[in-house]
Amino acid sequence: MLIGRNELDFHSVNSRLDRKPFLTELHKMKPRVLVTVNVPLEQLAPLKGISEIVMPEKGHAAATRDWVLNHISTCEGVLSQGELRVDAELLDAAPNLRIVTNASMGIDNLDRDELARRNIAACNTPDAFAESTADQTLGLLLALTRRIVETDRFVRTGEWERRGMEALRWEGTMIGEKTLGLIGYGRIAKMVEQRAKAFGMRVIHTRSSETDHPDSRPLDDLLTESDVIVVLVPLTDKTFHLIDVARIAKMKPGAFFINIARGKVMDESAVVAALETGHLAGAAFDVFENEPAVHPALLAMENVVLTPHIGGATREQRKRGRLEAASEVARFLRGEELLHPV
Repeated sequence: MLIGRNELDFHSVNSRLDRKPFLTELHKMKPRVLVTVNVPLEQLAPLKGISEIVMPEKGHAAATRDWVLNHISTCEGVLSQGELRVDAELLDAAPNLRIVTNASMGIDNLDRDELARRNIAACNTPDAFAESTADQTLGLLLALTRRIVETDRFVRTGEWERRGMEALRWEGTMIGEKTLGLIGYGRIAKMVEQRAKAFGMRVIHTRSSETDHPDSRPLDDLLTESDVIVVLVPLTDKTFHLIDVARIAKMKPGAFFINIARGKVMDESAVVAALETGHLAGAAFDVFENEPAVHPALLAMENVVLTPHIGGATREQRKRGRLEAASEVARFLRGEELLHPV
């Protein structure tokens, strides 16, 4: 049963529980699961027959926080794309909530201490978006080094027609034989490495544990050695502002920097300053420190590529992520063990 914004007033049912017919109806109701984006029901197939789905009306955007707060009181589960901040305020509005799941790799939207205190389960989909994010990383790398976005604007604005061919103006940078430094070496990083090597890049990386692997480097060594640096670590207390003024200073003059992890892993103002001085030749961001707000200086820079947190946003992998997240909720509602608890 799909319950839309105007199709059923849960509060009017709850206010009349003293009447036996409504009490009987309530006991027969399946657990409600709130999904923050209106998606095709086949992408929630594991929940069919065991839960009622509560969704916003159709549209590209996720439900607003006010909408979620107004509809979550009777729900036992929540499935979001990782955009929903699950904190004390939201949990106070959800007295029946038992499980929260992200159809995403990240978990920094979850107040895990508060969830644990209230004995609410949480999980994510750590494998679902790795390939898409690796593809996006290579896309940003090529767009940045070959100036694809910058030259696209040049053509669209009519400047090419007015100015004619300028052979020396649009020279980019070959990536073959350049050194790519991956900060982090998880699922996505390994896929980025595979793709980058196909372009002839030399790839080095950092690891969270000590290793004698010949391509592993301490972070500071990686920064001084790399021509292109990509951040691929989760946001934690230890990685907050990992890329700061001091670490940017260790990067090669003329290096390129890409952040596709989480915005707060970098000090955005420090990166902007390095771009303004020319210490960094360019940068590409799929994530931002205060997204969706972007440092205004970045918007005016020609040597910067900006995308709106779409690393995992392919039809194929979004569908996979929602199916996996729905499967986790269904598993929980059946009393089974979660595959990816967080």
